[in-house]
Amino acid sequence: MRTLLLAALLVIAAAMPARAQDGLPPADRIILTVSEEAWVKTETARVIAQIKTLITSQSASEAAANPTAILDKVGIGHWYITGSNRQQTDTGYEQLLVVAETRLAQSILAGIHDRAKGVSEKGRTVQILAIDYSPSLAERELTAAQLRQAIYARAAAEAKSVAAQFPEQGFRVHQVQFQDGGVPTPMPARSVRARTMMVQADASGAESGDGQQVSERMTMTATVVIAAPGQ
Repeated sequence: MRTLLLAALLVIAAAMPARAQDGLPPADRIILTVSEEAWVKTETARVIAQIKTLITSQSASEAAANPTAILDKVGIGHWYITGSNRQQTDTGYEQLLVVAETRLAQSILAGIHDRAKGVSEKGRTVQILAIDYSPSLAERELTAAQLRQAIYARAAAEAKSVAAQFPEQGFRVHQVQFQDGGVPTPMPARSVRARTMMVQADASGAESGDGQQVSERMTMTATVVIAAPGQ
């Protein structure tokens, strides 16, 4: 009889850690996967421009030293210089190539190529390289914060529902772990590329640069752990 009881205790002891070894959660812990999605909207577009200046005189050099003043005539905004290269041409003159970008409202984009051509003159060429209608980083981060708040609300609602079913256990939200660090899932690369209009202005100036703002769908997923106190 003592041998049979000892054998039964050994079987129970061996079975107890098996649940944890199999990766199964404890009986008083509930694990859920929660996902939320939202649309990021934008009212602006990212514009990349290029100024190519042939340095032939002191006045031309002074004009080239302040490219943002020239770009403000194309579209008033906070222009940031992202590239600058000065080199000598085959004719012996120096050429300054400046690349800058900003975000402009849709209303400013109308006729932007014509304005770039209008501020161009002998020895200086202004060209719009690209117009990207996708949302800005700030707009994406704002939507990401809203998605996190939505997931927190879902987690609290789930915990409240579980606590109502098992009031004696005292279930609550134990952990919310965001996948990928809480960064929304990006759109497929093909869709992102489709939002960018790479423009090479020709002599006829056929491209107007006009387009439509686009919305970007974002999804966020988190693992929610609802557990009783002490878990």
